[in-house]
Amino acid sequence: MADEKLPRERPVQRRVDHGGADADTLVDMGAAEPQPEPAPPTRPGPPEEPPGQAENMVLLDAALTEAGVEKTGADTAAVRSLATLDTATVQTVARWVKRGKKDNGTK
Repeated sequence: MADEKLPRERPVQRRVDHGGADADTLVDMGAAEPQPEPAPPTRPGPPEEPPGQAENMVLLDAALTEAGVEKTGADTAAVRSLATLDTATVQTVARWVKRGKKDNGTK
């Protein structure tokens, strides 16, 4: 008899909320188009040598040789770094090196 006093069940229409679904689920449900796959990452190659670096290294090596400097490993690394600068700067540094030799020879 207790069951007779309870109201009858009402039919409930199922609600679907697509807002909480991930993209794959929405595609599976037919509610969204498949997403494009991103391109695989590319591995970067070795860094490109700045333009004129080889010529700048030759210019600096010649200036050091003319000044009588015997290069060590650290000197070679410094020349390599300086050679990446623009040509006008490298020419200025080469003049300084050559001028330093002349100034040291007169003192």
